[in-house]
Amino acid sequence: MAARRIGSCLLLGLALPAAARADPARPFSINVEPSYFGGTFGTSNTVSVYEVPVTFEYHGARLRMRLEIPYIALTGAGLLSGGSVIQTSGHPVWRTGLGDIWVGGDYRVLDTAGYRPSVRPYVKVKIPTASRAQGLGTGRPDIEFGSHFEWNLDGRILPYARAGYRVVGQAPGLKLRNAFTFEAGASVVVPHHGYVTALFLDSGTLQRGAGPAEQLIGAYTVRLTAALEFQTYLTRGLTPNSPAFGAGMGLTEKF
Repeated sequence: MAARRIGSCLLLGLALPAAARADPARPFSINVEPSYFGGTFGTSNTVSVYEVPVTFEYHGARLRMRLEIPYIALTGAGLLSGGSVIQTSGHPVWRTGLGDIWVGGDYRVLDTAGYRPSVRPYVKVKIPTASRAQGLGTGRPDIEFGSHFEWNLDGRILPYARAGYRVVGQAPGLKLRNAFTFEAGASVVVPHHGYVTALFLDSGTLQRGAGPAEQLIGAYTVRLTAALEFQTYLTRGLTPNSPAFGAGMGLTEKF
């Protein structure tokens, strides 16, 4: 993440393994995580994206449900699709509005044991609430499905991977395509109720003629109280179609 995290790709919320977030006494949570990312994204101009997503989550023993509602602001000739910037020749000016709403869920079908990972198939759906006319989104729904894989090594090192496939709604003039997505990394327990996370993210190639969007993300999460967590992260793009730089921070209240 949008990302999420980087942007609305539910990034950080999905990047931190479930073992690091689960709290049976508080299965519900609300998260607010303002973020920024920018770069040329394979174009000749700079695109800057500011996002404030509000995320509601239910995290049961095996089932997790998630709803993300983002407010976005961006400038430059590009628009958002699932956290990725899509190249376009129009809308170079500053604009703001509601982003695309994402609804998703996953279910743990296999528990971790030794070096065997837990397996959590997932599905998430983009509701196209972002305006295509204002250059905020594609105006078409997307759906992504795949699986999370998580390990727990002595309760201190939490490796993580996810593989998925995104079916992209076709929007006139944008030459969009379906794409494989992938991420892998690990969280490490650190003193004072914290986690440090390193993550590689490949959002796939969603537009014909454009390159892949790949980035490295570093995050720090700390539990301030039994119910309140703070997270901050930085991201660095690895390809021309990725953000040159991104950053965000947020608070999660569990109840």
